[in-house]
Amino acid sequence: MAGYGAPKGNKFHETYGIVTWRNGVKRRRRKGRSVIDRRGAAGQNAMMLRDELIKDQGGAEELSTAKLALIEVISRDVYYLDEIDRRIKELMTKANKMSPPKAVKSPKAMWMLYGYRAPVVRSLSANLLALGLEKAPPKVKTLDEILSEDEQP
Repeated sequence: MAGYGAPKGNKFHETYGIVTWRNGVKRRRRKGRSVIDRRGAAGQNAMMLRDELIKDQGGAEELSTAKLALIEVISRDVYYLDEIDRRIKELMTKANKMSPPKAVKSPKAMWMLYGYRAPVVRSLSANLLALGLEKAPPKVKTLDEILSEDEQP
């Protein structure tokens, strides 16, 4: 049975980079798994941020479904941004080791790499503003709760 995709040695057969990572995300989504890969540092960072955002908003029981969905989108954006940054750094490191270093001096290459990153940053900023940048105020006790506390010995 023949494999899929371009054969090895072909310029379209990639085993690294942003495109390969994007294809992996699509594959995980197609199989019904979480888009965030929790094995790496980027995935763990995204999940930690998700938990902290939920805690800052007063806990999962205090949030509406829409806000929970927005927090999930924010955690995905953070995951995507961390992965893109890591892969750009890897590419720049490899380019600097080449003689002569090519990608670092090419404005077109830098613009192309920034083109992958910019929409994710815009999305993350807009989603954070939609969620709100302040912590939710602590829950205020009602008069009945205060009176019931005083009655208990």
